[in-house]
Amino acid sequence: MRGARRAAHVVATVFALLLMACEEPAPFQVGFIGGLSGRSTDIGEASRNAVQLAIEQINARGGIDGRAVELLVRDDADDPETAANAVRELHQAGVAAIIGPNVSSVAVGMLPVVNELQVVTISPTASSLVLAGQDDYLFRINWTTRDNAIIYAERYLERGVRKMAVALDANNLAFTQSWLEEFRVPYERGGGTIAAVEAFDTSAERGFANTARILLASGPDAVLLVSNSVDTAQLAQQIRKQDADILLVAAEWAASEHLLQLGGRAIEGLELVQSYDRNDDSVLYTRFRDDYRARFAADPGYSSLAAYDAATMLFAALAKNGDTGSLKQTLVEIGSVQGLQQMVRFDTGGDAQRSAFFVVIRDGRFASQ
Repeated sequence: MRGARRAAHVVATVFALLLMACEEPAPFQVGFIGGLSGRSTDIGEASRNAVQLAIEQINARGGIDGRAVELLVRDDADDPETAANAVRELHQAGVAAIIGPNVSSVAVGMLPVVNELQVVTISPTASSLVLAGQDDYLFRINWTTRDNAIIYAERYLERGVRKMAVALDANNLAFTQSWLEEFRVPYERGGGTIAAVEAFDTSAERGFANTARILLASGPDAVLLVSNSVDTAQLAQQIRKQDADILLVAAEWAASEHLLQLGGRAIEGLELVQSYDRNDDSVLYTRFRDDYRARFAADPGYSSLAAYDAATMLFAALAKNGDTGSLKQTLVEIGSVQGLQQMVRFDTGGDAQRSAFFVVIRDGRFASQ
């Protein structure tokens, strides 16, 4: 009897081991944090959609070394404290990494928790200079406000725009104030003047009409709007009521499909930079664009491309080294990885570079300049 029991035990053990061997490996869990409510929902939703598409596509190819990828989504509501709590939730859930957020002020607010928990976080679009060149757990796909603002300053000086009035979103000063200061230095060095600066708060009672009046009263050659797509559209409408011909320029933050949907005739002729080429006819980009349209019944925006590239970098690092404990080092060591429109590479500070494309809104569309 004893021998029979021992044999039965051996058989049961072997059977259990065989069952374990047949089980699918645990999936990689990837967190997403973005503004899915509030005034930046356009870039938040576009980023989430792109990450979701990237995950669906890699799972269709068998996952990463046979391991599926699961997406856990959290809404930061454009609020740093909400985002910080989301980091804690996702870390407790065991995510390998987080993609997001999009807004610089949110990234700044959640960064202490990201570093405390040592959870690798890749932001598609945050670009405040205070986030750059740091030895931390935040990686950024986007360029810095300095890189971008210098491009703007040089362009408008070359075009003879010597007097600029600037509107800033007071709810994202980590980005907007940084952007303005990085623009001011080369612009004034080249002979330009900042005629007026008006910070607006969408939660205050004062409307955009008063902001427009203050900006135009300074007699500028152009008005520069450092704000999201919703506020840029509303500001443009108020400015056009008071001056139909003034040149309008917007920072790259506004370059989403919502701007086109909300701006109407007021944004015709508005100029801004985008971090991707909408007219790219490469196989890689057109396949992504068509897949995105088929999946979400919408065109991808600039944050979609940045978020998809963020997912591509993350997947490449996980494929090279599935040990999430060394993911930060792996992301730097993998070097250049092919993104949708350009090679993507993180330096030792977790920063990347993007190409710049100036566009103008013409006939309700972003047109190349």
